[in-house]
Amino acid sequence: MNTAVVVDDVVAPVATIRLADPAGRNRLSVELRAEVIAALRKAAADPAVRAVVLAGLPDIFCAGASAEQMLGTHDQRIVAMWEFLSAVIDCPVPVVAAARGHALGGGFLLALYCDVTVLSERSRYAANFLTFGFTPVLGATHLLPAKLGQALGTEMLYAGQSYRGGELAARGAGVRVATHDEVDAEAQRLALRIAQAPREAVELLKAQLREQARAAAETALAREIPDHEATIGSAEARRRIRGLHGERLAARSGRTRFTDES
Repeated sequence: MNTAVVVDDVVAPVATIRLADPAGRNRLSVELRAEVIAALRKAAADPAVRAVVLAGLPDIFCAGASAEQMLGTHDQRIVAMWEFLSAVIDCPVPVVAAARGHALGGGFLLALYCDVTVLSERSRYAANFLTFGFTPVLGATHLLPAKLGQALGTEMLYAGQSYRGGELAARGAGVRVATHDEVDAEAQRLALRIAQAPREAVELLKAQLREQARAAAETALAREIPDHEATIGSAEARRRIRGLHGERLAARSGRTRFTDES
């Protein structure tokens, strides 16, 4: 039986977890989320592992949520998704994102919630919540300005459009951007550099940084939820979610141009 997530290898001191669901474009399905959580726990339980690389496919890191998920219940959209992102935040060793392919909506949040993020100069990255007619959630209003810089992070949240990694680098984004073919290798190099430290020291530093990051993200999430619920339940948001999802399906069949996803 094929799985949505493959743990490629554990070559101590680094474990590599790869999202590998090309048919689903690495969307944040129930199955994919469960397998990522299990893989993170497995890697963290190995005392020889001192860092984790979270990678995707060459053309897509993570396309975010499906239309069905966006139209789902509060528990599906927020509670389950926050549990998933928390597994990355709470991993006791640092997680390095190798976001070689496009990362959109919740998929971009996934890459940025990793402790260190490597993007591709040519892939596209978007926080396109407003494009779908609803306000951001899952701590996005804190995360993007904190990781990318106040001005750029705020612009991405308002504009809703996709930005190539090279453009983000030119704008001073606070993440590492590599050539497309070097993203995975760069992430591995960073993970190996982190893993030179003893496991105890790595865990203690991760715990310190995690406490700060989680507190800020949860404060933002609590403020975001009422506005998100009010906007995503509107007729306009539901129309946009269904309509834009249909455009994306057509684009994948070659009938229309590339359209941002969430």
